[in-house]
Parts: sequence; C-alpha cells; structure tokens
Amino acid sequence: MSNFPIVATVLSMILGLSVTRLLLGALTVFRIRRVAKPDWVALVWAVMLFTMQLQFWWAVNALSAMKQTFSFLEFLLLVMLTLSLFVTAALLLPSRSEDEQNGLRVYFEQDGRYALLSLSTYLCLGLIVNVTLFQASPVALWGLLDLIMIVLPIGAFMARSRKAYAGITLIYVPINVIDTLISLAN
Repeated sequence: MSNFPIVATVLSMILGLSVTRLLLGALTVFRIRRVAKPDWVALVWAVMLFTMQLQFWWAVNALSAMKQTFSFLEFLLLVMLTLSLFVTAALLLPSRSEDEQNGLRVYFEQDGRYALLSLSTYLCLGLIVNVTLFQASPVALWGLLDLIMIVLPIGAFMARSRKAYAGITLIYVPINVIDTLISLAN
C-alpha cells in the first residue's frame, strides 16, 4: 500500500510554513522600509530561496511517479530536507520590525547569514536524497552544480567583507537559474 499521500501532506505542510515565513519576512522588510534601509544581498538570497521552495514543492508533487512507498527513515530524511528549508526561511529575513532597526544589511550580517548554512544543509541533504532514494548519479551535471551550490553559501557565510559575500551572491544567481532549469527539464 502506498504511503505517498501521508509523505506528501507532511512535506507540503512544512513547506507551506516555510514559504509563509519567507513571505512574512519580505513583508516586514517592505513595511519598515522608511526607517530601516533594505539591502539587496538579503533580498536576492530570499528570491533564490523562494525559487528553491517552489522547485521543491514541484518535485514533491512529481515524487509519486518515482516512488510510491517510503520507509520511516526515508520519510525522516525528506522531513529533515524540508525542515532545512523552513529554518533557512526563518533566519534569512527578520520577522519583527524590532529585529531590523539598524537596517537589513546589519540584520543579515548579524543573524540572517546563518540562513546560508541552513541552505547548504538543504542542498547537501538533497544530494543525499537524490543519490540514495532515487539512484541519481552524483557525477552528472546536477551533482557538480549541487556541490558548487553547497560550497558557495558557506563561503558567503564565512566571508567577513561586504565585497566578498556580495560577490558570492552575484555568482550564485546564474548557477541557481541553471540548476533550476536542469531540474525542471528532468
């Protein structure tokens, strides 16, 4: 008997909370834009995260074509994957105007950049899921892109200068677009 409906429901609930959290953060940034200056770096990461959330939701809907029954460990791995997206969304943008009194740049440098570690965790878990659950070859183009996409946010997190993490952000954008196109083509 297929347990896919249960798996899809739980993943969609967590993913829905993740999208909600990110959108509420974006609204917070908009609401306080007159007193706290927005910052393009955090907003670019937010847009890329949103595309990843939508891409993952699309993949969840296509999951039943690949596999109908999941073990509890496989289910937990998929839940951890989805939770890492939620944590990324929760950390990336402020949820309260009090969190951003000094501007989005300061918020990102102090707290929001930790979302990049969670994003790398998501991508690392995604690589594990693709290889172990779906027998995807890690030496394919998507595997190379995933490795680059795992390392770059860690580099941006560790970068202390604005120029360094902003540069990594700009490098990440086209790689994210290419990865999305490859994923949607499959």
